[in-house]
Amino acid sequence: MARPIPPEQFPFRLTEVQTPRMTNSQRLAMVRNRLRRWVAEQHGGSTEENSTSGIVSESMLIREGFFCGRSFELTDHRAIWFIEEDQLKIYSDAGNLECVFTGSEIDTVNKDHDEHSVIRMHSPTTLGPSAADQDLRRAA
Repeated sequence: MARPIPPEQFPFRLTEVQTPRMTNSQRLAMVRNRLRRWVAEQHGGSTEENSTSGIVSESMLIREGFFCGRSFELTDHRAIWFIEEDQLKIYSDAGNLECVFTGSEIDTVNKDHDEHSVIRMHSPTTLGPSAADQDLRRAA
């Protein structure tokens, strides 16, 4: 029978590794925001959802039976967000690649605008809910 590894033998304490996480829908909202801002920067349009230069339609990308991202149709462009690579690629109507945003570039443009909307999730090693979390649960 295998013996458990004592905590002092780990290279770091698990409680120290607490990165903020967001839901899939929050990440998708950040991608949409980055795309709208790019359109506004390129064409001087509005970043509002219903603007004429915004997203006209959106669909899921399935490759060999697996979800791999989202496709966005714009008035003058087409964009694809590949979820595994976390890249947003924007193409002209002619099919020419015009711009590629990496995950960190998507985060950068959204940092000031959306920082407050990211839900902080508990680390698996957290012992019990915090007072703020208990207040949130009561409010729900």
